Amino acid sequence: MSQDSFNKDHHLCTKLDEYHVDIPDFPMKASRWERFVNFLASPAKDPLDSLISTAYGVMLLKIAPIIGTVAWAFIQVFIFL
Repeated sequence: MSQDSFNKDHHLCTKLDEYHVDIPDFPMKASRWERFVNFLASPAKDPLDSLISTAYGVMLLKIAPIIGTVAWAFIQVFIFL
């Protein structure tokens, strides 16, 4: 892209010359601490994602607590009788 097109328009040149931006120096490479923090802050994979994506998995997630409660009740009945 040619820079001459900016110089042709006087109004555009005056507007561009009004603003001066100072870009601060910053390190291009992250430190070990920053990389460690980014590793800890990265999103985790959802372990139930494969179950939720199917109709069978959704039904399993609904029924599993009921089955677990019934099994726990039977274990308590057999232990305390």
